[in-house]
Amino acid sequence: MSFFWREAGLTYLQYANVSAKALRNVLKDQAKAVAIRREEQFAKVQVWKDGKQGDTRVIDASGNKLNL
Repeated sequence: MSFFWREAGLTYLQYANVSAKALRNVLKDQAKAVAIRREEQFAKVQVWKDGKQGDTRVIDASGNKLNL
């Protein structure tokens, strides 16, 4: 037995992304805003030198610095 997403030519990750996007589109406005905010990604980068913590930078998915 094969999974339907595989028969459609999708990877599981592609299938999961399509399903999540479809779910977010049918949510009510307040819940949709929370879900969209939750999908944003960022990274926190800390530079260490000589055993001491240096500056902390927060970078979003497009590479822009954020002020959090």
